[in-house]
Amino acid sequence: MDLPLKEAYQRGLAVEARRNEPDGPKFAFDFRPHSHHWQVMGLVRASEHEAGVIQVGGADILMAMTSVGDGFFPVHLDVDAAGNPVALRIDIAGED
Repeated sequence: MDLPLKEAYQRGLAVEARRNEPDGPKFAFDFRPHSHHWQVMGLVRASEHEAGVIQVGGADILMAMTSVGDGFFPVHLDVDAAGNPVALRIDIAGED
């Protein structure tokens, strides 16, 4: 459906309100089909391992779900003696 922004926004708010009702149905939705976030989340939700890759500006971008929720996680790039990337490490830790 391609609706005018105001109408799409109002419908989105109504769907969100219904989802948030006590004992309401549980589901995920997103009404921004033209965003990179929407594109990659479609891949994430369809993936066995909750991850997806899209291209943004010529770069491959990986999106992966975590078991600890939203947040900022330190990213470390390991390089070899010549300075070439050999590993990318992301430290994901829940609160103690």
